[in-house]
Amino acid sequence: MLPDSPQQDWITSLSALRKAGQACAMVTVTEVRGSAPREPGARMIIAEGRLVWGTIGGGNLEKLAIEQAQAFIDEHGRHTASVKFPLAERAGQCCGGEVTVFFETFAWRRTKVVVFGAGHVGQAVGGLADYLQADVLLVDEREESELQPAPDSARTYELLCIDEPQEEVDNLPSDALLLVMTHSHARDLEIVARALKRGPFAYIGLIGSERKWDRFRKRLLQRGFTEEQLSQVTCPIGEGRTSKEPSAIAISVAAQLLTVLA
Repeated sequence: MLPDSPQQDWITSLSALRKAGQACAMVTVTEVRGSAPREPGARMIIAEGRLVWGTIGGGNLEKLAIEQAQAFIDEHGRHTASVKFPLAERAGQCCGGEVTVFFETFAWRRTKVVVFGAGHVGQAVGGLADYLQADVLLVDEREESELQPAPDSARTYELLCIDEPQEEVDNLPSDALLLVMTHSHARDLEIVARALKRGPFAYIGLIGSERKWDRFRKRLLQRGFTEEQLSQVTCPIGEGRTSKEPSAIAISVAAQLLTVLA
């Protein structure tokens, strides 16, 4: 956005960055002593080391503030701090006053939903990425050309084809939501076992019936997993009873994921 955008537009800018999962910092002038480029209340938003909205007066003061804001962003997490800038001494500006600037970072990033299995239901869940406001990754052991149905070239999700899908579990953040729905029960079992060993995760969902989960549960107990660990798995998945149509299952599962995300 342009620096001279209307004052209330900072809310729109922050909202857009949040939706994109882009970490950023709000920089606000809180106090001015003597001569200074801008008045208290002047603000700007920084992301990826650059100014994306507003201004606190330009010049070296703004440059230093941008560098400081990005340093706070790089620390990750949420940070707040007030920093004084003597304009003549520190910023090298002729104003001669002193400006106190308040920094507040927002470590926004989109939640990751990982679907193991890029079949009919997996692709239907992937198509709901915007509805979930999450980054959706589909992982499958088959080549893309072997998948049925053929994935849409304009898809809203990411597709990863690897020989051992369970190995991707080790690369996932702990707040990821996992859905296990491959074309192989044996593969499903290995992915669930890997997730329980690597976890806990925000959600581990396994497609299938209660009977399927009973079989998996017995095998996992034999492998040494505890009841507490097994309690992390949701099976069957989805909200309420639904038809077996892939789109209906996907919507039901998405509703459950939204509850977890909330």
